Amino acid sequence: MSTATAFLESALAVVHVVGLPALFVVFVLKGALIGKVFPTSVFLSGYVAVMTPTYWRAALIVVLVTTAHVLGQGVIYAGSRRYGEDILSMLPLLPFDPESETFQRVEQWFHQYGGIAVFTTNVIPWSRGLIAIPAGVSAYPSGRYFVHVGTSTLLYHAVYVAVPLIGIAVLF
Repeated sequence: MSTATAFLESALAVVHVVGLPALFVVFVLKGALIGKVFPTSVFLSGYVAVMTPTYWRAALIVVLVTTAHVLGQGVIYAGSRRYGEDILSMLPLLPFDPESETFQRVEQWFHQYGGIAVFTTNVIPWSRGLIAIPAGVSAYPSGRYFVHVGTSTLLYHAVYVAVPLIGIAVLF
């Protein structure tokens, strides 16, 4: 067995052991706006492509990362309800400024469209999660907030898991 083959087998064994717990942690951080350091959606699709899970296991992955992401957003939402926009200065590695054009636009969308904006921004890759701050500050009902976030995030992650599965099915 070559060194490269042994390394790949070892790497796959590590992914099998720490894969799902690592995904959970990464997506909690992503939901809390801290994990925006690298593209987690690419990470998710790559994990699925490497693991080639059954459809039931793929569904489990979707539910796991969705739950983790919603938990992370829940932290930002609850923090925003308590501390307002100051939550942005309290958490490490948050690259958002409340005075930025992006933040102002998301805040405007929330005030104009409410729940539709919460749902929509959680399906658009570059605005995901940021809407938790204006929603929390305005005391938007938490039940409605989590329904919108949960359904949109489930849809978003289902696509990122389905694409590599469909690609693998077509190619092999």
